[in-house]
Amino acid sequence: MNIYRTPHIVTHSIKVTEMVCPECERIIDEALTMLEGVVHVTSNWRRNTARVNYDLNLTRFQDLEELFNDIGYAPDDRFFHSLKRGWIRFTEKSEIDNMKHVAHCCSKPPVNA
Repeated sequence: MNIYRTPHIVTHSIKVTEMVCPECERIIDEALTMLEGVVHVTSNWRRNTARVNYDLNLTRFQDLEELFNDIGYAPDDRFFHSLKRGWIRFTEKSEIDNMKHVAHCCSKPPVNA
């Protein structure tokens, strides 16, 4: 986690299955906003997508995927969408690692050098 605890807001869209009516949008929006760190959710039942803004310090994309499965709207598992979700998880891990990194001062060598 970020040692400075400044918000690190990221936005991702996720394609889901079983979203068939406007009521599904409300269900997804309510469920995701209950998750800690989620700032804003916009769902579109015609496109079967949910766009989520969340704080990377408090939640992860994997948490969103698990919540979608729990509420009955599984993420689309076709090749491209599965590949995209894997890329998002990979880049999130890199962002988290970068947030943890503390740069060394110019007059001091890095730790473990």
